[in-house]
Amino acid sequence: MHRLRISVSATEYSRLCVEYLKPHVLIQLGGIRLRHDKLFRLLETMPKKVEGPRETLRHVKYRAKRAEGGHKMPAPSRIDVHVVGSGAKGNPRSLVISTDYSRYLFNCGEGTQRIAQEHKIKLSKLENVFITHKSWENLGGLLGMALTLESINVPQITLHGPDGIEKVVHMAKSFNSQHSTIKLEKKALTDGRFEDTAVVIDYVVLWKDKVYDKLPMEMSQGESGRRGHDLSGPAPSKRLKIENSPAAQDCIVAYICKPHPPLRKLNIEKCVELGVPSGPMCGKLKEGEEITLGDGTVITPDQVLSKPEISKAIIVLECPSLEFLKPVLNCEAFHRLQSADADDSPNLIVHMTPASILESPEYQAWMNRFGTETNHLVINENTSTIAFEGMYRIQAMLNLIEPRIFPLLPHQIDKENLPPDRGNVIMGRTNLVYQYRPSKGFCRDLCVELDNGKCVEAAKEKLDVLEELEKLDQAKLTVTSSEPEEPSYPEVIFLGTGSSIPSKVRNVSCILVQTEQHKYMLLDCGEGALGQLYHHFGQSVGDILENLTAVFVSHMHADHHLGMFGVLEARKEVLEARGKPHTPVLLLAPIQMTRWLKFYSQQIKESHSYIRLVALQDLLPHQLDRTQTMCNAVLEETGLREFLPVMVEHCKNAFGVCLTHQRGWKLVYSGDTMPCNRLVQAGEDCDLLIHEATMEDDLEEEAKYKTHSTTSQAIDVGIRMKAKFILLTHFSQRYSKIPVFNEKFTDKVGIAFDNMRVSLKDLSTLPLFTPALKAMFAEEYALLEEKTLKRNLSKKRVANDSQKLMKDFLTESNS
Repeated sequence: MHRLRISVSATEYSRLCVEYLKPHVLIQLGGIRLRHDKLFRLLETMPKKVEGPRETLRHVKYRAKRAEGGHKMPAPSRIDVHVVGSGAKGNPRSLVISTDYSRYLFNCGEGTQRIAQEHKIKLSKLENVFITHKSWENLGGLLGMALTLESINVPQITLHGPDGIEKVVHMAKSFNSQHSTIKLEKKALTDGRFEDTAVVIDYVVLWKDKVYDKLPMEMSQGESGRRGHDLSGPAPSKRLKIENSPAAQDCIVAYICKPHPPLRKLNIEKCVELGVPSGPMCGKLKEGEEITLGDGTVITPDQVLSKPEISKAIIVLECPSLEFLKPVLNCEAFHRLQSADADDSPNLIVHMTPASILESPEYQAWMNRFGTETNHLVINENTSTIAFEGMYRIQAMLNLIEPRIFPLLPHQIDKENLPPDRGNVIMGRTNLVYQYRPSKGFCRDLCVELDNGKCVEAAKEKLDVLEELEKLDQAKLTVTSSEPEEPSYPEVIFLGTGSSIPSKVRNVSCILVQTEQHKYMLLDCGEGALGQLYHHFGQSVGDILENLTAVFVSHMHADHHLGMFGVLEARKEVLEARGKPHTPVLLLAPIQMTRWLKFYSQQIKESHSYIRLVALQDLLPHQLDRTQTMCNAVLEETGLREFLPVMVEHCKNAFGVCLTHQRGWKLVYSGDTMPCNRLVQAGEDCDLLIHEATMEDDLEEEAKYKTHSTTSQAIDVGIRMKAKFILLTHFSQRYSKIPVFNEKFTDKVGIAFDNMRVSLKDLSTLPLFTPALKAMFAEEYALLEEKTLKRNLSKKRVANDSQKLMKDFLTESNS
């Protein structure tokens, strides 16, 4: 019997079997004899990718090696406090404390992972995440962050903060399309502190003032008899009861971080003077050990080392509402630091506190009691909103192609009007770095500065760009009308056109559709959707949120709905600020969303008052006899003539949707799916098909395995549907700028970008953009073509080898 190692796809194997093998022939596979058709089915159902053992990160190896040798990791020689999200509207409030070999993340709202990725804030050394308050603003980005850390082989994340935050991550992980293996742990607040070889971080746990009034006296009194005491040090059992009570959900946790002092510097002259030989003895003295010379003389470290450095505290604090103000002001742990002398006063206090509370006289007086030696860093809504440089850069470039479809974003037109720094009070912004060790203060070298002119000039300098833009201007004259423009609906604004995780220029799935002058609906709502709304609309975002009538969620994968709560919370705040009655938004989603809504209301914040869930399963045609009244209510609130969900080929309970308006236009959105006949039939003769095109044609097998579509498959769906125009979206992040074009990109096919807005009358101009896009992103497109060519050559070589081996094997089996 011949043993052959054959690399061939299941499809290719089936074709070869049909060509060369008789149906009754049996094949020996190990110790099992199988008919070839059964073997084909077996091959088809086998895992397509086998994960090998993951490589251990370098710093983890180094730490383990030192531990094996009985050596501690040295105290860090470099410590920076790095602002990730400034807390401005649409941005998370988050920061990283970085040392030579560790990272500590404080809060992780939506968009944290995207900012860190764009600005190359290294996450491989991040193993601890600290949450100040259990709110979606602090937790919304944790799942995306966990998946990113898992992809770079971070073995474990330890969460610190209010009780129950780990449940939010575990719940969100259940919506992930891929099996997650990263280990998550929650450190109990009653432990009082976290310590490793770099820092000691004490927990200061504070409860709402009204919660204390409800607790029994013996539980509400701390050791100092004050409200708002800290819980560092050993914790009595009463504190454990508080943490497990419902009142624990109303707590905040401040963190007092004290880095370990660095190794003292060795004075070589002193060593020579005292007769200390170079070598191991000097190393022992540097590590703080006494040594004995050959003549019996004892040398202590203080004799040859520099003076020890005093490590001053870094405090991270959030006072989210007035109910927490009194506990903060009365906290004994803070009082001790305020009354300390200059050497022991905090080095830096990070205030993640809303402006309304931060600017109050009581809070300002409390800040001033820390003295002039303490620096204050503010991370709240009054800071700079500019965080994503890549988003503004590509928008400036695309604006050259068509300003109406790719409008400049508000901050590219008007400069931000920000409050100035005041003495030792510094307003945060993304990439602002406080250099703690060595002590150099604030560094703004990495902060994002917008320069549209520079982006435009860089685009024009590329080969053939100006020539293609001139050709495009001439071509547009043949398809655009010279009549005065009037508002045209529907208008489709793409807020997220990437798949799975966000990149510099493509956020995850989110599409805003303006169906009428004062009616909007969202088609999917991935993480960062609220931020995209703020970046696109600026000050007018309140009007959009006020008139948002519905949110459609195609399926329960996290990249399609984790931005929902941020958007709907913001809408609620807008209505309250404007004194408008609060009407719940229609949430048109799979029935499985019920579990997530219930969990959110129980663990984070009540949501039932501003969300009205309508299960998509109840709106399917065969259910309408039972749910016609519900369906009529949906049509009345959205202004549609027909809202038709369609089950598609992705995961369980995945839907596309057909929207038909009273004015007659029809829009179809595929959600995530492989080519689906049900969608083809339901969307027949639509004006616009928005279809996912996750992968290029050469990756059809991978697309099938992941239940997505290739570009050509998406276009074929549109052709069979008789769609008047096909707009492709949901691109794999390997196509961050543009996908691979092919001959099927006709004059009825276009591609979507983030912050692109089109109406039906604009669609005919989109195919004209292809030559200009190829010229503008020539380097990226050349890399895509090179990868495609290499992949095809590799496939061809493997196929030829496999085919020859398979022919020989099958010929022998038939004989």
